[in-house]
Amino acid sequence: MEKNLIIEAQELGVNRKNWEVYNAYLTSKAIQSKETVQTTYKTYFSNVKLFFQYLKTYENNRYILSDDTIKNFTGIWERYVLLCIQQGNNNQTIRNKRTAVSTFLDWCEKRDLIKINPFRKIEQIKITESDKRRTSYFLSQKQIWEINFMMKLDKKKFDIQDRLIFNLFLDSAVRISAGHSLKLSQLDLNNNSFVGVRHKEGYIKPVLFFEETRDILIEWIKEREKLGIELDWLFVTKYNRVYKQMSKETIRARVREMGKIVGIENYYPHSIRKTIINIISGAGTVNDGAMLGYHKDSKVTSEHYVKAKEEEEIKARLLELRRRAGL
Repeated sequence: MEKNLIIEAQELGVNRKNWEVYNAYLTSKAIQSKETVQTTYKTYFSNVKLFFQYLKTYENNRYILSDDTIKNFTGIWERYVLLCIQQGNNNQTIRNKRTAVSTFLDWCEKRDLIKINPFRKIEQIKITESDKRRTSYFLSQKQIWEINFMMKLDKKKFDIQDRLIFNLFLDSAVRISAGHSLKLSQLDLNNNSFVGVRHKEGYIKPVLFFEETRDILIEWIKEREKLGIELDWLFVTKYNRVYKQMSKETIRARVREMGKIVGIENYYPHSIRKTIINIISGAGTVNDGAMLGYHKDSKVTSEHYVKAKEEEEIKARLLELRRRAGL
């Protein structure tokens, strides 16, 4: 176990002791709730890893629980936040990073590994409505076709996994948390679905796909066999000659490149989800969009997943209604 921790710490670019104590924390949380470790704490880990990498690169490889680090934590955190701002993080993103690290330090305090969580002395960044909103991009059918066409054409830049990510996410409206954790053992090709998939809030639902995506899947399975990939994870990357599960960060980076095909610089996997829910809601009803997105009610769908009508559309609709009313 210790040897594995050393390897993981080196690969992640973090201090070994930091990684060891964080593994202990994750083990503790897994005992309490396996579901949240696979969802909430995976997201937290991504943010904590970034902070650990900062401590190693910019703070002389600090151990997060050392007396000196805790004593000077306010200054350390402020320098980290400044770097995050310089890298383009908004207030909501920085607050999410704080929550991830602070939750870990709360656990350390309860385990008497530190006397007090230093975040108690650090003020929260205020969040405005603009911080909460991420720009949503709803692709048109033409843009969807263009992305698929260019990915097939430019095989040096886009591989088969890129095509699979885009089409599977578009077919199913799957969230990245569930999509990046899909396994081949869950694949039911006869029914065009991945079964037993754990989604947000812990419920189990299938991830559905259609014929074009099915063809890409079969092609990817054949390629995996040629490459000798034996992992159960559907999406994989090769690092130091070893295949591993593809991270959410890598999926996001791939999706950003897809967005650039149609002139969108900051395209996100969640916008793929929004695109298909919006299309289905428009072709059918908002309830159909809610069904696809596994929303508990259609209010969430209508407020967050249906594209707001443009001014010209509103004017045209009002003119039509006025004509019907005889005005």
